[in-house]
Amino acid sequence: MEQLRYCGELPQDIKAYQQYLEDMRRGKTLLQLQGVQNEITAEIRGSWSARSFTPVITPQGVFDEVVCNISYHFHKHGSKYYSITRMTEEAKLFFARNQGKGKINDQGLLKFPDGSIYEPDGRIVTFVS
Repeated sequence: MEQLRYCGELPQDIKAYQQYLEDMRRGKTLLQLQGVQNEITAEIRGSWSARSFTPVITPQGVFDEVVCNISYHFHKHGSKYYSITRMTEEAKLFFARNQGKGKINDQGLLKFPDGSIYEPDGRIVTFVS
């Protein structure tokens, strides 16, 4: 399990502030994680894979692997979709349209030419498009 170290320290504490900036870059600030958790539905949760992410512990609670995965990918690639719901819909549509173009990798995942990765059953690991 991963623990976020930033707990509201003043920016003068440069080490904590730098850690906060790194967490923000990875989509793992408390605000980002809470935003995902507030928008996520059972359907969205079931559309994403927990693979490759670990839970995050914060003073406000634990955020599971799926929330962390969605938060990271929305921050990295998905802000153009304006919402996690829309990004998930687009990712599912991409999989439906391109399923035959994916190649099974060493981990048993479907990797697509654009870098998107899915479980063979269609759950999203990484959506890049």
